[in-house]
Amino acid sequence: MRLKRFQIQNYKIIDDTGWIDVNENVTALVGKNESGKTAILRALWKTRNRANIHFDKLNDYPRERYSRERKGAQYVVHTEFTLTSAESAQIAKLANSAAVNPTIVQQLTWYNGEDKIGQQFVLPQLEALLRKGTAIIPVVDAVLAAVRVGYKTLEGSIGAAATACKGAISAEEYLWNAPNAPALNTFQAALLAAAPDATALTTEKASIAELVKTAAGDPLKPALDWIDKNMPVFIYFDDYGQLETRIWLPGYIQRVAASPDEKTRTQRALFNWSNIDPQEILALGAVRAQGETDESVQRRKDKRLALLQSASFSLTGDWVDWWTGREHKLHFSADGEDLVLQVSDEKKQFPIPFGERSQGFQWFFSFYLVFQVESDGMHREAILLLDEPGLHLHPTLQQRLVNLFERISGKNQLLYSTHLPFLVDGDHLERVRTVYLNKETSKTEVSTDVRAGADYDTLFPLQAALGYSIAQTLFLGKKCLVVEGITDYWILRTLDAALSDLSRTGTLDAEIVLVPAGGTSRLMPLASLMFGAAGVHGSNMLVLLDSDKEGAQAKARLDTYLFSTDSRVLPLGTPLGRTTKTTIEDLIERATYLAALNGSGSAVHLSASEQSNASTVDACSEAFQRLGLGEFNHIPKTKAALWLVDRWTKDRHSIEEVTLRRVVALFDAINKKFARV
Repeated sequence: MRLKRFQIQNYKIIDDTGWIDVNENVTALVGKNESGKTAILRALWKTRNRANIHFDKLNDYPRERYSRERKGAQYVVHTEFTLTSAESAQIAKLANSAAVNPTIVQQLTWYNGEDKIGQQFVLPQLEALLRKGTAIIPVVDAVLAAVRVGYKTLEGSIGAAATACKGAISAEEYLWNAPNAPALNTFQAALLAAAPDATALTTEKASIAELVKTAAGDPLKPALDWIDKNMPVFIYFDDYGQLETRIWLPGYIQRVAASPDEKTRTQRALFNWSNIDPQEILALGAVRAQGETDESVQRRKDKRLALLQSASFSLTGDWVDWWTGREHKLHFSADGEDLVLQVSDEKKQFPIPFGERSQGFQWFFSFYLVFQVESDGMHREAILLLDEPGLHLHPTLQQRLVNLFERISGKNQLLYSTHLPFLVDGDHLERVRTVYLNKETSKTEVSTDVRAGADYDTLFPLQAALGYSIAQTLFLGKKCLVVEGITDYWILRTLDAALSDLSRTGTLDAEIVLVPAGGTSRLMPLASLMFGAAGVHGSNMLVLLDSDKEGAQAKARLDTYLFSTDSRVLPLGTPLGRTTKTTIEDLIERATYLAALNGSGSAVHLSASEQSNASTVDACSEAFQRLGLGEFNHIPKTKAALWLVDRWTKDRHSIEEVTLRRVVALFDAINKKFARV
């Protein structure tokens, strides 16, 4: 099974996320601190885990509604899983469903009053097998109709039994639940007593008997029991569960008995995995008891040493594949009441204290232990929930961690939260779900289409991640096209892909790499860097600039200092045949661009004079000022660009023909400029 989507309601600062689709391998929840990322992961974890952590309405329910709603029943988490073909066949067999093989299973979790939690598995595609109290009424009525036709003498007794039965049933309860099953059994007994003749009401008796058989129990129970045993568990891990070099055993024992926390959870996983009994280790190292002989004391110490040496274990298998490619060994020793952890590996065979290894190593080792123990060491398709992983890693190691997630996800689906650009995979932004606070309600919202709603800052890690991804190809392309900003990159790259998908001619040369400069102020240092880099010559690069005042000034500087003989600058207006101000927004139909602005949160409309302005940017700037919407800057432009990219990606045919013609003309000019060298 793999998690397909989830919905969280009535938890901490979450009122309702709505249904959120997740990637079948890796999903990243990206957002600022305190946006609700941790709440999402912990809510999922509490639905199904082996750490014995459950929902607590007193602590988990939104506090502002707790006093008036605490006694009610409210949903908290819905999850939906996809089934493999083998799982589907097994469930269909257990449910005696020859006609339908289910493909999904849902788990519903709710608060049941102040102190209880309810859970239920649902197979929506097999709901037809579940019959409620309403199924009793037509069968009882059929008995009455048969009595009136051929058995008038029985009408009094059977009619009274029918009335009592119909009055007792609950239409919304399943047949096997009270009061339906008792009412049905009573009616069957009355029918058999009133018409004992084997030939009397034979058909009707058979119908009632079949209904009674159905009411004997939930027909899906064997399938639901199998699901309960085989559904993946969630394993949640954050920095608070990180191991330390020394574990003070009396403190650990006391915390486990009183109120286990994240740290004791990881320490307990360590003891479980290594078969160490902390009580025994503590007792064996106790101070000399009154009257205890030297021989007895020494024997205790020798036994403790033997146990700790025996418990030391090597990390092989998945560890080697997932982490460094090297085997590591964890060593145990004792110092008074402290258990001491040390680590060695193939290159550093002399053990060093655990706390002196890198923070990244400490985090991953601690996570690995919890994962192995709580997934029974057999994986069992456990779903990993990692809260802000890799905070202590160097950016290059954070990128390595992203690659590690990819490898792990082959066996274990993974969701993680982050606000770090280098933990966002710029090549897979479709896996990102942005998490942010609604400005009006201060409640958590989640976006499934890489838009941050009213919270622009949420986009920053995505922009940085995409910029890093692009930078990796900066000097790899044989032909580099520098564009002014990230929105230019998104729009041009999406339109180029659309031309290809629509089997249209006029796409960019496949060797051309697009590089966003981040504004005209950054063009000179970027162009200079590329111009002087090994393997990249002036003739192999081109700079695309808006046809505006800033673009003209940037072109003059580039031509003066870099391209003295052959200008490698292409003003956007030239291939479009425009002599007026031209920006990337002018590739798009004016009405479509306004729809993008409005669809991404800017309520804007143009007056007649604004509509007549040849420049879309100038027209929108005037409208923003007139409507009191602030400055028409990179924020609304970025949101509009993301809206367009999302729409065009989902439906290539939504791109207007005039936009396609304009971009073909632009790409043709770019291709020809490169071809002339």
